Amino acid sequence: MKVILKYISLVLFVCAVVIGVNYKYPNHLDYINDKIVDIFFNSKNDNEIGTNIVIIDIDDKSLSEVGQWPWSRNKMGQLVENLNTLSPSCIGYGIIFSEEDRTSPSQIGAKDNGNLENYDETFAKMIENSNTPVVLGYNFLDERYEGEKHETPYIPAIIKNTLKNDQIGFYKAANTLLNIQGIQDSAYSSGFLNSITNENGRITSMPLVMEYKDQLFPSLSLELVRTIYGARELKIGNEKNMNQISFAEIKVPVDTSGSMFVNYINSPTGFKHISAVDILNKNFNNFLLSDVSSKIVLIGSTAVGLSQVTPTPFNTNISSIDLQATVIENILSGKYLTKPDWEKFFQYGATIVISMLILAAIFFNSALVNGTISLFIAIASYFILQKMFIENGFILNTTYIIETILLSLTSSVIVHFMKNNSDMVDIKGKFASKVSKAVMEDLLENKDRKGDLSAKRKIVTIFFSDIKGFTKITETINDPDMLTRYINRYMDAMTKSIMISEGTVDKFMGDAIMAYWNAPYDVEDHADKALTSALEQFELLKEINVENQKEGLPKVEIRIGLNYGEVFVGEVGGELRSDYTIMGKAVNHTSVLEQISKFYGSDIIISQSVKENLKKQYTMLLIDKIKVDGTNDAFDIYQVFKKGAPDEFVQDEIEKFERGVLLYREGKLDDAILIFRNLYLQDNLLNKRLCNIYIDRCEIGAITQAGGDFNPIQAINKSIISNS
Repeated sequence: MKVILKYISLVLFVCAVVIGVNYKYPNHLDYINDKIVDIFFNSKNDNEIGTNIVIIDIDDKSLSEVGQWPWSRNKMGQLVENLNTLSPSCIGYGIIFSEEDRTSPSQIGAKDNGNLENYDETFAKMIENSNTPVVLGYNFLDERYEGEKHETPYIPAIIKNTLKNDQIGFYKAANTLLNIQGIQDSAYSSGFLNSITNENGRITSMPLVMEYKDQLFPSLSLELVRTIYGARELKIGNEKNMNQISFAEIKVPVDTSGSMFVNYINSPTGFKHISAVDILNKNFNNFLLSDVSSKIVLIGSTAVGLSQVTPTPFNTNISSIDLQATVIENILSGKYLTKPDWEKFFQYGATIVISMLILAAIFFNSALVNGTISLFIAIASYFILQKMFIENGFILNTTYIIETILLSLTSSVIVHFMKNNSDMVDIKGKFASKVSKAVMEDLLENKDRKGDLSAKRKIVTIFFSDIKGFTKITETINDPDMLTRYINRYMDAMTKSIMISEGTVDKFMGDAIMAYWNAPYDVEDHADKALTSALEQFELLKEINVENQKEGLPKVEIRIGLNYGEVFVGEVGGELRSDYTIMGKAVNHTSVLEQISKFYGSDIIISQSVKENLKKQYTMLLIDKIKVDGTNDAFDIYQVFKKGAPDEFVQDEIEKFERGVLLYREGKLDDAILIFRNLYLQDNLLNKRLCNIYIDRCEIGAITQAGGDFNPIQAINKSIISNS
């Protein structure tokens, strides 16, 4: 009963703190929330991007050929005139012409000469005579520009707001920065270019409507879409508890400021860009006519030093004109991001459910269960929110979930700590500087086992494994996070197999694993348990490779060497860092067995000492007798295929092969080679490469035997290992 009351109290405490903090400080974790949304953006892939928009780019190439900015207005007019020949649906300028063109002949020549050309008037006439509607950009200004005379831009549409003041509050402007009057009046319409950054300096939403002198005005992107639809009225209302701007068949969801969340496009290609100089010079070979025909044309710049850039969730910047194109594409495609009206209920419900699930771990009195539940909930929450973001366009605040998981986990850890405080003191006193974390945890979970941490000699079974061709794999997977996930998936499964079979993982060496059995505690039948774990790991690889295949990752293949012998067991290291490990000749021999497995075409190689100490039956094949350079010991090695005795057909093959090996060792090379050649002709051999090796040896041995230098023992040197 006390545990249940404690559980209920903790749940109520976590819910009260999380909900209370977020009510009092609703934006306190906006930075983290923005970063998580950025991750969601990066996880989506916009393979198909609309082709309704083309950007005429005053890029570095254009500036290099035409001249530095600003260009004379007659060239800007020529740009409009040439675009008209390509029949776009409308033209929008992301550039403001707020001052007169000082390069006009009328500005340079005599003031009383009225015959000189005025480039501003030329530009205005070309806009006015354009068959394609031209929509100009301008900026709203704040109160810092009070006192300057600014006009109200003309908009050929009516914006009707049916919402109340408590439902929406538009951004209000104090002044405007328009194009000069002649140019402004010549255009079909105009729209503002303003963007609003959040507290973290990012543009997450764009205002579609702003208020000036008690009148509402559309943004450039909204006005361009309205223009191509020919709508005369924009209505701002509320449908299904969501504010929206509607006209024709378009319904754009907006927040309480009249802004639309920008659904940035994660595409390797982006929008179509055409250099402005190619339009000016009619270089139609550099693009297709269909790239412009019936498209919304945006004129702007991505040139260095000229373009204003906007940070995106993809750790890159986009130009202001690309930002306008993104907003237009969002409206045309209907791929919006919204904050649903049920968000608060979702956050409250998530807080209650998550806290109940994580804090339920106190009933199990296990930090492992608590951590596992927390990790599972964190992963599940991530994928649920990601799915809702990508598939439904819902932006849900992650603050409640993050704080609930952290606070619940912290509360549970405190409870576990208070329950097991005395055990924790013993852990620190006995093992803090004596053993590795893996050994320490295993010893603590198995206090009744015989064993200690003092330095001594002991008989152990040693395990070495390595991934085949890992260097090439690292070159194939060039994403660090993906490579880490790839190797950790493998290491996790292999480590669990070793630990479950009562083995101790000594260390990870890149992609290699070293482990041992029977130290520091005694393990019965440790040779069998080590070999069983090795065989099990190949079965686990099948499941791992299924996951790798789904993610397009390379297949994992490994080699394993097992040896049985006496080693030095104890603490190795310095005053500040030490570890519990094993050393000795048997360890070195095990490493060699793993390394030469490629030479013999074997996946698992065990030493003679391992075979002699096995209690169970296995299907195995005598490979060779080897001697490692620098030692005098020669010993047999075996390839292990599976657990259990072989069937009669496999047994017959094993007996024939091993008979051939014994004849080879006795120097009866003609008899041996006959056996190996007959075996080589058979299908489905256990190891066909071995037959080939012994055929070659018999042929070479016949020569060396004649010279009296024949030696059936294979010396393992650097050459053999390097070829493995």
